[in-house]
Amino acid sequence: MEKFERIQCDLAEYKITLEFPGRKAPLVVYFDTPSRRFYFSIIALIITEMKKQEGPGFVHMPRHKDILRLLDKSLSGKKASENVEGMWAKINMAWRNRLPDLESAALFKVLDRDLVSPYEKGGKHRYECSEEECDVWAGLFSYDENNKWRFKFAFDSASVGLNDVSITLGSLRDNSAWAEFINRLSGKSEADQILIEPRDKATAELSSKYSSSRARSRKVMWGLAAIVVTAIIVAIGWRLTIYKTHIPPESVDLSLSVYPLTDKPSLAVLPFQNLTGDPQQEYFSDGIADQLITSLSQAPYLYVTARTSTFAFKANPMQVQEIAAKLGVQYLLEGSVQRDKDRVRIHVQLIDGRNGNHIWAETYDRNFSDLFALQDEITMAVMAVLNVQITGYATGALKYSRPTSLNAYEHYLKGLYYHLGRRPEDVKRARQSFEEAVHIDPNFGRAYTWMANTYLDEIDLRLTTQREQVLEKAEQAVSRALAVDPDYPPYGTMSRISRLKKDMENAIVYGRKAVQQAPNDSGRHYMLCLALDGGEKFEEAFHSCETALRLAPFRPVNYVLELAWSLVGKTQYDTSIPLFKEVIDRSPQSFYAYLAYKGLTAAYELSDRHVDANLAAQNVMRMNPNFSLENESRLSPAKEGPFKQRMMNAYRDAGLK
Repeated sequence: MEKFERIQCDLAEYKITLEFPGRKAPLVVYFDTPSRRFYFSIIALIITEMKKQEGPGFVHMPRHKDILRLLDKSLSGKKASENVEGMWAKINMAWRNRLPDLESAALFKVLDRDLVSPYEKGGKHRYECSEEECDVWAGLFSYDENNKWRFKFAFDSASVGLNDVSITLGSLRDNSAWAEFINRLSGKSEADQILIEPRDKATAELSSKYSSSRARSRKVMWGLAAIVVTAIIVAIGWRLTIYKTHIPPESVDLSLSVYPLTDKPSLAVLPFQNLTGDPQQEYFSDGIADQLITSLSQAPYLYVTARTSTFAFKANPMQVQEIAAKLGVQYLLEGSVQRDKDRVRIHVQLIDGRNGNHIWAETYDRNFSDLFALQDEITMAVMAVLNVQITGYATGALKYSRPTSLNAYEHYLKGLYYHLGRRPEDVKRARQSFEEAVHIDPNFGRAYTWMANTYLDEIDLRLTTQREQVLEKAEQAVSRALAVDPDYPPYGTMSRISRLKKDMENAIVYGRKAVQQAPNDSGRHYMLCLALDGGEKFEEAFHSCETALRLAPFRPVNYVLELAWSLVGKTQYDTSIPLFKEVIDRSPQSFYAYLAYKGLTAAYELSDRHVDANLAAQNVMRMNPNFSLENESRLSPAKEGPFKQRMMNAYRDAGLK
């Protein structure tokens, strides 16, 4: 059987060029109608994602729902799907039936073959093509037999190497070509998307020349395409704003979830409703749900989605089946809390995410003084219903560091409420609540741990100029936590402290132990990623960040940011750039955006995109006019070594001083 030598997808002309060995001219497949262009873009998307994976693995299509919606609306013209379900049906039909059939499907127009007379009723045309060539083409359209929404463009079946498959858009190739293609469809040019106006005349001239060149290229390419593109600003993928889609109420196919289901029971605890009638009690209902997440996360045989993702539904109610699909879980736990003086009533119900059926429900009406026992009872009941094995360690962990005073516990919940908001102005408010908790109960170990984290937040968010003194206070709080609660060391916080002291060896050790304590806690995997990046173990860091994001499907921006830095460490600069842009796009005025601009500066400079690097560097100065390489070297948690030196050189070459 014949194999390909090279495969090229041209995004400017919507064509795929296939080079066969010994063939005089390549076979060119044109996608020359709006609906065909959409199908072509699906192939290009899958190839791009496979290149990011650095291998011929499957691509889980529902992860890219928003991009696919953009492609459908922008390219399909009048045949664009009215809803998501219609789009999935169209994609499924094309990938399995229409695209593989190069011989007889009406989808194609093969320009270098002579047209043969219609061969069957209905007027379909057959394009003369050797049987072997067409069979090789058909073999490219592969999907996972165990998950119908995992596709791949199986170039490996045609003996083509990854480097011999390319995506082009003018002079751009692969990830850069695809990113620019998407930016144009969404009404953004690469320069306009993230860069500010130049700060001086010389840079202005350089930027003007760069923009003019882009404009000329855009005019030529899109004149060939001859389509009208509606400007769309797309929130790509995983923002905390949820968009409603029409999912049938009776059932949902969880294979369409954002992430494939795990091989163990998977659960998301949704925010509990506050039925007290007092908005000031919101911290209490949130705290009950949050503590259930913490307790359930101790079980290694249960997958529990992170709070950051489940709490995104607090202001965006929707059908439970859709929530389960978005979070990639089988089960949902929802409930309500009502508190009246010395009584507390908690109603909980466990729901099957596939069909919305209630599996189990219970209402607990107890004295407020029995709150801790009640939380344990609910946790154990959920595990029993799901038939989850409860290890001795997990059973003991449910009761770790309980205060003797419920008043102290209330202050602790308030502190978590402020801390988990991740806003700089709430850092001191959170600490004050934890201080109140330990003032009431000096043996409340967890309150000391979270107090330490508020000091570390001051350092990480650059809210203090007294770094050493603040770090010492954090260490003192952790020492106190260990003294009163030696059976449950705060390894995650200890990893943070070691990393900020640039003791990466211990930061990694503590990070690993933190993950062992609570394998479902996304924050612990994120802390381990930070430590591994700091220790220049970038491959392992990348996988830790991916795990954190699997546990938090709505992609906290700090997780995305660290994943991008892991890719920079792996020298995958083109792959890191869209992630840095995602952070900026989602949180443009935050400290994380500032860190992302630094990442973009380095990634652009190290990939020889010097103009982009210079403009990104200007954004660094815009957000922090006091930036200096000297301070950056001193404050960076990265250890002294080749990676840190590479970053400092990149900053300097991009114009930072």
